[in-house]
Amino acid sequence: MKKLDWLQWALLWAVLTMFCWGVYGPILGKATGELGGSRALAMACIGAGYGLLGVILGWIILKMKLVPDKGSWTRDGFIKGGFAGLLGVGGNLSLVIALMLYHRPEVVMPLVFGGVQLGNTVFTCLDLKKWPKRGFVIGVLLLIVGVVVALMFRPAPEAHAGEAEPMNWWFLAWVAGVWLTWGKYGVAVHSSIFAFGKSGIRSMISISLAYVIFALCGGLLVYFLGFEPNAAITEPGLTKGLIAGLITTAGAWGIVFGNRYVKGGPSIVMPLVFAGAPVVNSFFAVWWLGLSWSAISPVFWLGLLIVAFGGYLVLTNKPDADHH
Repeated sequence: MKKLDWLQWALLWAVLTMFCWGVYGPILGKATGELGGSRALAMACIGAGYGLLGVILGWIILKMKLVPDKGSWTRDGFIKGGFAGLLGVGGNLSLVIALMLYHRPEVVMPLVFGGVQLGNTVFTCLDLKKWPKRGFVIGVLLLIVGVVVALMFRPAPEAHAGEAEPMNWWFLAWVAGVWLTWGKYGVAVHSSIFAFGKSGIRSMISISLAYVIFALCGGLLVYFLGFEPNAAITEPGLTKGLIAGLITTAGAWGIVFGNRYVKGGPSIVMPLVFAGAPVVNSFFAVWWLGLSWSAISPVFWLGLLIVAFGGYLVLTNKPDADHH
């Protein structure tokens, strides 16, 4: 993978992930609703996506040597990859619950990406034992301002009197859960890649196996044990859920390959992803949810821009992670 220079590779993987993770939230929210509000079935769909596009495709790529890979299977790699996968599952579950508590993916997803930027940077600083730079502090302040502005001027479908959906503020607790789990995710992925001898493919397979075990098998177990009496298996719900699972898995490939092949991957790819994904998400959500452009306040877009720029400053001013 040396035909393109580092900047081209950075843009390639970042654009792939920001698009996938930008459109993922609204589709997942729709799928969960059409599955009777079943968080277990939604997680099972995500796990199925990782099984197909992560485990099976990853194994094919590895065996057919479609991508250069000189790594090796190690016990430490499986442990670290499994931990990264478990963090990913925890973040997805928290996201599903947040979307169920507040049916506004065009609001929830920007908040998620804004906080994940901060979480990723904090965990990286703790891992490297380095103090943040001045730009980091400025970025944090911009993130806070942007999140508050986006929340206050959130877009919403036109509704008749008495039909407006009340905000269940508990959704913010689950959004914070996404911040913590996905914030640690990038560091964990980076560690698993090098535990496998710099093998991004093996890292992705181990991460995906964790999704199959905890998301797919765990979700189906919860469903068949009857813990969600309102759960309903429907063709539209399963279709959208599997599409969401495949899309988020494709985005994970972008993160893995970005960390592996881009020089200074975590500090280059992640800023582009988490700054661009909320913007992609907002444009997609407007179309997906059938919102009128006139229903969206310009101040909301300003909030998104502040979040994106704040996240960019936070991640580009964090200590660089060495590839070891």
